[in-house]
Amino acid sequence: MYRDDDVAGAARANALIDEIAGLEREQVAATERARRLEAARQELAEVRANPAAPAEPHAPGLLTHVVVLAASGVAAFLAYSLFT
Repeated sequence: MYRDDDVAGAARANALIDEIAGLEREQVAATERARRLEAARQELAEVRANPAAPAEPHAPGLLTHVVVLAASGVAAFLAYSLFT
């Protein structure tokens, strides 16, 4: 064998090692995506089975707005009374 054959063989081996590493990373990523897909399907099935559970919290109602407005008015009155 020639020295050039050794160099070419080492370069090809390095290229194959890099390719194998890349393919293994892709395989791990695909496995993680498959797990997430299954978890999402299971969660969707649970949500469909229990539709009474609220998906999102409700916005504050009129009573909440009135209480906050009243508290702000009282705080402003107290501040005005104390500083004047």
